[in-house]
Amino acid sequence: MAIEQQNLNEKISNILQLSYVKNTEGRSLLFNKITDFLEEHHTELSQTEQTLMSEILDKLLNNVEMTVRKKLAERLAMSEEAPLDLIVLLANDQIDVALPVLELSKLLSDNELINIIRHKTAQHQLSIAGRQKLSSDVCRELVTVGNTKTLVVMLNNHDAKIDNSSFADLIEKSKNAQPLQPPIIERPDLPKDMAAKMYQWVSDSLKQSILTNLDLNESDIDELLLTTIEEVANGGLGQITSEKSEIILVNKLHQAKKLSPAFLMKCLNQGQSSLFEIAFAKMIKVPRKIMRSFLYNRGADALAVSCCAAGIDQSVFLTIFQLTRAAQNIETEISDDETAKAFEHFKRLDKKKAHVTIQKWVAEATGSSIF
Repeated sequence: MAIEQQNLNEKISNILQLSYVKNTEGRSLLFNKITDFLEEHHTELSQTEQTLMSEILDKLLNNVEMTVRKKLAERLAMSEEAPLDLIVLLANDQIDVALPVLELSKLLSDNELINIIRHKTAQHQLSIAGRQKLSSDVCRELVTVGNTKTLVVMLNNHDAKIDNSSFADLIEKSKNAQPLQPPIIERPDLPKDMAAKMYQWVSDSLKQSILTNLDLNESDIDELLLTTIEEVANGGLGQITSEKSEIILVNKLHQAKKLSPAFLMKCLNQGQSSLFEIAFAKMIKVPRKIMRSFLYNRGADALAVSCCAAGIDQSVFLTIFQLTRAAQNIETEISDDETAKAFEHFKRLDKKKAHVTIQKWVAEATGSSIF
C-alpha cells in the first residue's frame, strides 16, 4: 500500500511540474495529463488532492482549445465512473463542450442541473430539457426560467416528470404561447381537469385532440369543469390571472348555482378584486362598468343597495366597503353619518326592492332598462 501511495504521489508531482509551462501546448498537455490521471485514479485520491486537481482544471479550462475539451466531454458523457468534479466543470463550459454531458451524463445531480439552468445560457437549458428521467424539481425550474422552445422540448420529453403545479403554470403560459398547446395536450400524464380547462379556449382541432387523447366526450368535460368550480366555490380561489379566465369561471359558477355572497367575500379576502367585480356584476345583473360606479362613485348608500340586491347581509357591509376601496387605493374611512344612512337603506329594502332601485339607476345611465 505504501508503494502504491508513493507511486501515486510521484505521478501527481510529475503532473504538477507541467504547471510551470506557460505556452498553449504545455497547457493542453497539462490538461490532458490531469484529466487522464483523474479518470484512472480519482477514487484513490484524498479530498484535498481532488480539490487541487479540480482547481487547476478550472483555471486551465478557458486556455485549452475547445476541440480538446469537446473530445473529453464526448468521451466522459456516458461514463458512470468519471470524476464528478470534472463532469460538473464540463457541464458548465460553453455549450459546444457541455452539450453531450448535459444530455447524457447520469452523474449530474438535480441541484447541479438546477444551478446550470439558473446561471448558464438558454442553450444549456434546452440541452437539459431533453434528458432522460428528468425530475419534477428540474422540470419546475425549467418552467420558471425556460423559453418557449425549451418548454416544447421538455413537454415532448415524456421521460420528464411534470407535477400538477408545473402543468398549471404551463397551461397559463400556453394562452399566450400557442406552440406549447399541442405538446401539453399530447402528454399522457396531463390531468383531466386541466385538459378540461384548456378545452374552453384552444382551437377546434386541439379540442378534438383532448377528447381523443383522454378518451373523453363533451359531457365529461362539463362534469370536470363543474367539479373544479365546486372546489373553487368551497375552497381557495387559486391563481386566477386573466380576465377571460375570470369571466369563464363566473359564468360557470352562475350556471352551477354556486355564485354566492360567500364567494364574493372570498374573492375580496384573497385580493381577487377583479374577480369580485365580475361576480358582483353578474349577481346583480348589471354591466361591470356601471356596477363599478355603484361600488366606487355613488357613496356608501349605493353600495348598500347593491349589496342588498346581491343578498349580502348588512353585517358584512362595512367590510366590503373597506376591502373594495383598499383594492382601488381609495380612502377606506366611512363617517358615522354615512354608516347610519347605509344601514337605513338595508332596513327599508329587501332584495326585490333593491333590484328595482338598481334597474332605475341602470336605465338612467344607459337610457333604457336592462330587464
